[in-house]
Amino acid sequence: MLRRLPVSCAVMIAAACLALFVVLTLVNWTTPGEARKITLVYVGAENCGPCDRWQRDQATAFRNSAEFQRLAYREVRSPNLFDVLKDNYWPEDLRPYRQAISRNAGIPLWLVIADDELVMQRSGLTQWQESVLPKIRTLTRAVR
Repeated sequence: MLRRLPVSCAVMIAAACLALFVVLTLVNWTTPGEARKITLVYVGAENCGPCDRWQRDQATAFRNSAEFQRLAYREVRSPNLFDVLKDNYWPEDLRPYRQAISRNAGIPLWLVIADDELVMQRSGLTQWQESVLPKIRTLTRAVR
């Protein structure tokens, strides 16, 4: 025959279960081994008007953001927009990601890399706010 627990015992058990759930969630959420390595690569040129606008209007604010603190930021810049894909402007470790870029891609261009995998490639000023920044926010939210 089953006996019913007093209400106070049931409340205490429920509270203990809730507390355990919160603790386990926080441990899993903040465990350093669980964090993804996120890298943002900016690709631009010195003679690129849209690149200058992004650097002036968006990049400074982004560098001061919480998201920026949670990722590795790299820049690939050439003096001329027609040379942006040339080897001498790309660090050796970033060249494999360059292979995925279309020769017709515009600049400014952003590559979002998570755990060494290219997860997003977008170009043009509107794509920063519409696609790249939201993706970074989503990825860095999990890094906390």
